[in-house]
Amino acid sequence: MARKLIKLPSMSRVVAGATATLELPLGPTYHRIIFSASGTGLAAADIGRISLYIDGRLASTWKNYQRLADINGYYQRGTDAVTQFCLHFFRAELVDLVYRRAPGIGTADVQTAHIEIELDGDGPNDIAMTAHAEIDPRPAPLGAFVKTREYPFSSSVSGEVEIDKLPRGPWYAAIHLFKSNISAVEVAADQTKVVEATKAVLERQQKEASPVPRVPVTGSATHIDWLTEGDLAQAINTSRVQDFRVKATLDTSGSVDIVTETLDTLTGA
Repeated sequence: MARKLIKLPSMSRVVAGATATLELPLGPTYHRIIFSASGTGLAAADIGRISLYIDGRLASTWKNYQRLADINGYYQRGTDAVTQFCLHFFRAELVDLVYRRAPGIGTADVQTAHIEIELDGDGPNDIAMTAHAEIDPRPAPLGAFVKTREYPFSSSVSGEVEIDKLPRGPWYAAIHLFKSNISAVEVAADQTKVVEATKAVLERQQKEASPVPRVPVTGSATHIDWLTEGDLAQAINTSRVQDFRVKATLDTSGSVDIVTETLDTLTGA
């Protein structure tokens, strides 16, 4: 059956300082959800945390509009603006249609699904939002999907630091380290190095990715990407790993926002 592009139900609590909520109709598989926003003087800072909840559990989250736009830009998805931005579940950067469609959000076997968007209290008083979805109308279960999660990290020193608290269990497709001056990274699974490279080397590999070359957000992030051949099977399986850690070389001390993209189930790590 052909995909459909449909308007979704009206959002609730679209008021500055509130958390706007979009209830997703159940049954179809969601490939993209496109939000349109308006308001006098609407700015990027007015759109805060964006979160997808399924059956009351946090499935994916982005710190704010800018974080979502940065991740979308890295994968060369359609250009976002604060007046129109998109949650992508269809993964065009993978090598074939089976892989690209597989992470869609099926809702045939879930009880609830909704999206929350935090709106800044200093935003426009006349803010308005609507949403459209690209769906496959055939009922399908949720299954595995790409979970986007964020983990804060802070170091009081510069130099090489270890990040060893990331969840074990899911398949890691990418890790994005949001700090402007991380110059090198190392990733080890059970003491076996799977990545050891400078930022410049990582970005060379990412820019040559196929079928979709990446566009590193070099001014604010360092990316680790296992899917540069478009092969979902190249993700790092941590289900049998006892120790999984990232070492990052920080040119200055400070905080790092760690964004992970993992292939996982709702009840996984």
